[in-house]
Parts: sequence; C-alpha cells; structure tokens
Amino acid sequence: MSKRLGVCIALVLFAILLPACSAKGGTETPVTMTGASNSWAFEFVRWNDSLYRLTDEDITPIDREIGAVESFIDDENIVGHGVYSNTFAEGTKLYSIPNVRTEDAIAVEANGGYLKMINTAKDRTEQR
Repeated sequence: MSKRLGVCIALVLFAILLPACSAKGGTETPVTMTGASNSWAFEFVRWNDSLYRLTDEDITPIDREIGAVESFIDDENIVGHGVYSNTFAEGTKLYSIPNVRTEDAIAVEANGGYLKMINTAKDRTEQR
C-alpha cells in the first residue's frame, strides 16, 4: 500500500511541477525601441493626427525636430491621445526629413540613428 501511495504522490507532484517549468519569466527593459504588440500589424507613431509606419530605411541627414513621443501604448484596446507609439518610449524624438513633406514621411530617432516612417494613408494611396 505504501508503494502505491508513493507512486501516486510522485505523479501528482510531477503533474503540478511540469507546467511551472515551462512558464516564461522576466521582462525586457525598453531602451528606445520597446517592441510592438504581437497583435498590431506594424510598428507605428501617431503624430499630427496621422499614423506613420516604421521602415528599416536609415535617414541622414535629418532636418528639424518636430516633436516627441508623449506616450507608449502596449495595448490595442487603449485609445491614445497626442503623440503616441506602440514601439518607441516616451521622449523619443521625431524629425522632418530634408525635401520631404511631413505629410508623407518623418524620421524617428532610434538606436543612435534615424529611421524613416511613412504616413500610412499616403502609403496605401501610392500602392493603388
């Protein structure tokens, strides 16, 4: 009887401890780019009532500072106000690009450089 009880206890402990071993732990510390939610279609900044999609195109030189991210939003259900992003931390600077209208594209400071962001409304119009 005690052998059977020992086996039952071992099985119960195994069933309890196995899921705990596979749980993820820790969080990433944001630097400049905080990472977008998996459910968003792309990384963006909302500036001047327009949504700008992040590209991997480096921009140099930049023109003038036009603003900064005011809030980081990591939940699609939250309605942002002002200048916000699902990727960049608060305080990340935004810039105009020489000879490019801000209605078409802007630059964002990221990882020691500047990346181009394209206005999603203009981007869809050009693809048609």
